[in-house]
Amino acid sequence: MKTRIILFTICLALLSVGASAKIKDGKALSGNSLTDFGRYTIVKSDNPMVADGVVLETYDLTYENTNNPIRIGVLCEKKCTNFIVRSDEFEVQYMCNKGVFGVKKIDKKYQQLPNESNLAKLNKVSYYSQRVICCNPKTQDELLGLIACYFPNLVNEEYQANF
Repeated sequence: MKTRIILFTICLALLSVGASAKIKDGKALSGNSLTDFGRYTIVKSDNPMVADGVVLETYDLTYENTNNPIRIGVLCEKKCTNFIVRSDEFEVQYMCNKGVFGVKKIDKKYQQLPNESNLAKLNKVSYYSQRVICCNPKTQDELLGLIACYFPNLVNEEYQANF
């Protein structure tokens, strides 16, 4: 557990100084997830995600050691920004609410995968440790970078080969 906390801290520090670019004008955000998934790249998606009938600003997240891209949809609400993180195998939600950013199980209205299958793949220890990732307001690019660093730890090890 101490190792994970240290890795998360290092990842956060690298993210704050090591992000290579802003996600604007076709550029990518990249960095090292410090997980078995390896380096990540986030680019604006050409194929928008639709959640609960709303077309979302969408990003494609790829890792160097995975085969399938992960999509991140950004849903801005009055007091909260939701990030729906979805692959073909797994989906979760990250939220920024009242200065606190962390993970939560995906709301039923956004859910596309069977709940039982999704829960089987969820690493519960990482899930509970990621309920609060940070308490300071961050830019959307910084939050996307945090998602890229933290997301791999949410997937149980026996399912990581499917990504």
